[in-house]
Amino acid sequence: MKLIIKNYASILVLVLLTLFQYKCNTNKQESPVIENLILQKVTPINVPEPSGLALSYDGRYLWTVGDSDSKVHKLDLNGNVITSFKVNGEDLEGITVIDSINLAVILERTREIVVLDTSGKEIKRKKFDLKGKLNEGLEGICLNINTKDFYLLNEKQPGLLIKTDSSFKELFKKDLKLAKDYSDIFFSNLDYTLWILSDESKKIIQTDLNGNKIKEYRIKVEQPEGLVVDYKNKKIFIVSDKKEELYEFKLP
Repeated sequence: MKLIIKNYASILVLVLLTLFQYKCNTNKQESPVIENLILQKVTPINVPEPSGLALSYDGRYLWTVGDSDSKVHKLDLNGNVITSFKVNGEDLEGITVIDSINLAVILERTREIVVLDTSGKEIKRKKFDLKGKLNEGLEGICLNINTKDFYLLNEKQPGLLIKTDSSFKELFKKDLKLAKDYSDIFFSNLDYTLWILSDESKKIIQTDLNGNKIKEYRIKVEQPEGLVVDYKNKKIFIVSDKKEELYEFKLP
């Protein structure tokens, strides 16, 4: 009898240790990893209050918008302005590439998305019914090039992740609790994740397509408002609105 009890006790201890180890491993997997990005280069750019950033269709250039001049600017990867054109509207914030000849930009105060070609000719625009302060509206935009769905960010109060179809019909909307505010968003075609930039929290949050956190990266950039993740060249590009600079980080 004593031997049987002793065996049962040993089995029980083994089971409890196994469950404890499993719980620890599970918790470890669920806890998002936080890393500091390694800064490689900072370059002044001749764009007033740059806000929003996108990689060109061929991956050779960057697109950004100037908040104060209401212009779209095409840059080389070293931050030099190649060409610019005016957009009919104020308070430009986000930009994304649709295909080789079309772009979409955000007008924050009027809550509008404007589609235009790379010469500046307007094709269409869509207005969204979003409440809140005029300067706390739509802020970031990106495109899932496979499904042609768009992902939009509302800056704060409330911070929102909005998914639409190619005609900007809303598919879902989610309240975000990832950071103090949200300033830009990037879609990765390689691993089907979203990369979300926060100005006030000074960080980048990688999420799944439903806005669930995977990983965080801390950054030291003053008023970061544009984000591109260049998987091919292992780089992350960020533009600073206040400093009017292009930051290049190493992609881990």
